Amino acid sequence: MVGSMKNSGSLSLSDEIKTEAAAWIARLHADDRLEVDERAFQLWLAESPMHVAAFEAVNTTWEAAAGLPRDLRGFERRNSPVVRRRTVLAGLGTLFVVGGSLTFLRSANASVYQTDIGEQKHVTLNDGSQIFLDTDTRVVVKFGNSVRSVDLQYGRANFRVVPDIRRPFEVNTAERKIVAKQSNFDVRCDGEKLSIVLIDGQLFIESNNNISHRNTEVLRAGERLIATADQTTKGYVQSLAPLLAWQTGRAIFESQKLSDAVYEMNRYSTVKLEVTDDRIANLRVSGVYLVGDNVAFADSISRLLPIKVRQSNGQLYLDLDVSRSRLG
Repeated sequence: MVGSMKNSGSLSLSDEIKTEAAAWIARLHADDRLEVDERAFQLWLAESPMHVAAFEAVNTTWEAAAGLPRDLRGFERRNSPVVRRRTVLAGLGTLFVVGGSLTFLRSANASVYQTDIGEQKHVTLNDGSQIFLDTDTRVVVKFGNSVRSVDLQYGRANFRVVPDIRRPFEVNTAERKIVAKQSNFDVRCDGEKLSIVLIDGQLFIESNNNISHRNTEVLRAGERLIATADQTTKGYVQSLAPLLAWQTGRAIFESQKLSDAVYEMNRYSTVKLEVTDDRIANLRVSGVYLVGDNVAFADSISRLLPIKVRQSNGQLYLDLDVSRSRLG
């Protein structure tokens, strides 16, 4: 039965069938893939030789699509098992016997990608676009015939979007819809606070919180948009390096308040820092630090600032060192 499919590449494949094949491939590489997904995929293949041809046509893209996580906590997460092409095709002989009598939902479920505290992950989508998830981030991806949609539920991610004249690429987060074509941009969502940094290309940002008075902002390369519940600001960024340092596992602080630096470092570590004295919260911190190692960060700033580090119950407390301080 499998041998009769070798000439399936000569079949005329519709865009719809190829889209379905790509969606199934993405689903099989999702972190939350289940055995029922694999069985449903095999049933889809068994329905028609056209499906097998589409599967073979996008096989190269599939093999390259599995994203590898980067774990900033010092260990690697075990990769999810991958369904190999040979294994899938080997099971078709029995499936074709019942293929005509079985039905299932053809549209692939939304794919969910997320990272834990201290973890980063690269994901390649079935259209070739890429998402780089920062620590403690969750996105839901759903591609249809008319739109490529991503919901950034929390955290931060970098998007590298490939063009598709038929389907815009949309990122929905914090009551905003970001519409992209070919572009490279960062999006960070902290509750109601949203930050968008455009590295390359052009973005259209639509506010969804007031349907009767929708406002669309145009973002150009080198610009950053910051939106809160009360206001929205936009402008060119003098230096992108501090905003993009997270992609290399670092944090760059340029005269940041200690309290803000601590907040950022805590995003990457389960060993939390706590500023115990308001008098040191506004002290300024500058430098480049590896994220995920709060012990090293605390040790470094204690040498530069009048701070003592106290460890208790797995936490790091930053106290004022009165003997070295001029603070009242």
